[in-house]
Amino acid sequence: MQVFFLSLVVTSFIFQQPQDSVENTAPILCIPSRTTSYKYPNNQYQSFLTENYFYHQLDRAIYEEYNEATLNIRQKIAFKEVQKAEETFHLKTNFIREKIDLSQHTFIHPNRQVYFLASFKQNNQDTYYKYLVIDAETQTILLGSSNYQRNNDN
Repeated sequence: MQVFFLSLVVTSFIFQQPQDSVENTAPILCIPSRTTSYKYPNNQYQSFLTENYFYHQLDRAIYEEYNEATLNIRQKIAFKEVQKAEETFHLKTNFIREKIDLSQHTFIHPNRQVYFLASFKQNNQDTYYKYLVIDAETQTILLGSSNYQRNNDN
């Protein structure tokens, strides 16, 4: 009798029609009013050159690491990681500057593959910093910065 009653309860639960109460309705998802069109769309599943091979085939008029550089960075990353890569570069080189603002680069998909190249050189008189972000697919320069500082004589 108990097994029959239990199976009756389970059966009625399984075949119960859903109710249209507030608790049982699924939330309505927000649907964007327009689709985002990127000039540089997602290409995260495509294969591109390794960062070292890319650097060696790159035109030296576009970018070249400093001779006898203290630090060189070559990375192939997603565009959304550029801010963190630039921040890490500046932390490793003790260069204090404002964080890079990518909010104006809404035409680049966050998962777009890019090359981040950076070089740092310091001697007794001078300090040099530079970085460049190049699109992996089109090899277009997306961002870049360079800085020179004369060291104070003590």
